Amino acid sequence: MNKQRIAGIEKEIGRVISKTLMLDVKNVKLKEAIVSVNHVRVTEDLKFADVYFTVMPLNGKNIENTEIFATLENIKGLLRKKISEELGLRFTPEVRIKTDDSVDHAMKITKLLNEIKGQW
Repeated sequence: MNKQRIAGIEKEIGRVISKTLMLDVKNVKLKEAIVSVNHVRVTEDLKFADVYFTVMPLNGKNIENTEIFATLENIKGLLRKKISEELGLRFTPEVRIKTDDSVDHAMKITKLLNEIKGQW
């Protein structure tokens, strides 16, 4: 399949999932944190969509990422249904929930660089 088409589908899947999380999901666990879709990777045959999420605490609350990701796993069916309704693809990909640790990694690097900078 054309790479541009796949990139467009990935972008639209991310948009649909973000919109669904904001408007349709009423789960209290997901409202205790900022859950954002960082990126989506779709296989060429459109059977699977790997959705990478980042979870950040809201108002400094201490949250368990495992609970948030378990909740996301539970609503995979709803997410797939919304993708099907909005995109109208011939085959709707199965959503696979993934953790995106790039933000945490970037924060650790920034902290280390600030410590080194403070030592000079």
